[in-house]
Amino acid sequence: MKFKHWAVASMMLATSLQTFSAMGSDADFACISQVQSFSNLVRMKKGDFTANVKWKDVALFNTSIGYGAAENHRYELTIMDGKVYMARPGKGGAVTIRHDPKPGEGAAMLQVASPKAWGQQGTLPEINSFDELNFELDQVVDDLECGDDVLLPFKIKGYAKSVTWSMDTHPSRVITTKDQSVVIVGLYNRSDKTKYFMVKGYNIHPHVVMPGVGYAGHLRSVELNEGAALLLPENAAVPLRVK
Repeated sequence: MKFKHWAVASMMLATSLQTFSAMGSDADFACISQVQSFSNLVRMKKGDFTANVKWKDVALFNTSIGYGAAENHRYELTIMDGKVYMARPGKGGAVTIRHDPKPGEGAAMLQVASPKAWGQQGTLPEINSFDELNFELDQVVDDLECGDDVLLPFKIKGYAKSVTWSMDTHPSRVITTKDQSVVIVGLYNRSDKTKYFMVKGYNIHPHVVMPGVGYAGHLRSVELNEGAALLLPENAAVPLRVK
C-alpha cells in the first residue's frame, strides 16, 4: 500500500529533524554525482535484454556502488565498494553469487557511481517499509537543499530485522531474510527517473548487500533498526581503481 504522506508527514518530519540534528556540518556533500549509465529503453521495452555495455568498458573503483540487470536476465547485479555481486536463484531455494564478471560479459542495464569519497551525513530513525526509507531520503535531500536536479548516490549501513529483496532474473525469486547486518546502496533522483530506473512512484532505486550471508539483490522492503548510518558522496581525494 502506498505511503500516505498526508497522514503521517508531520510526525515523520519531526522525527527526521530530530534524528538529523546531530549531523556533522564540516563535510561538503555533493548533491550531483557522475554516474556511468548504460541501457537502451527502446529495446528493453520490446523485451530485448541483450548487453548494452560489456564489463571491460565499466570503470570500477574502491568507492563504486551500483545496480543493474545482466544481459538476458542472467543475473541481478549489485556493486558495493567496487565489488560486483552477480546473483541468481539456485536449486532448492539456494542463491548463487559470483564476483568475477568476465570482460566479455555484459549488462542490459547498469548504473554505477564512484564518488571521490563517502562521508557519514547522519543516522536514520527506525524504518519499517520501503515508503519510509524513501521518505527519509526525501527529507535529507531537502535539508541539503539539493533541488530537483539531484543525482545522489547513497549507502546505508545498519541492522535489519527483516529485508525483502529480489533477483529479477529468469527464473526470478523474491526472498525475505531475517536479522541481518545490511548495506543498502543506490541512487536518489527526481528529474530523470526513467534513465536511472527509479522505482515507479519513488525517488530511489536501492539494492541491498547482506555481508553475513553473502547475498545481494534489489531491495523491495526493509525493517531497519534505528541508528543506521547514512553515507553520501563527499568531496575529497580521488578514489583508487579496483584491480
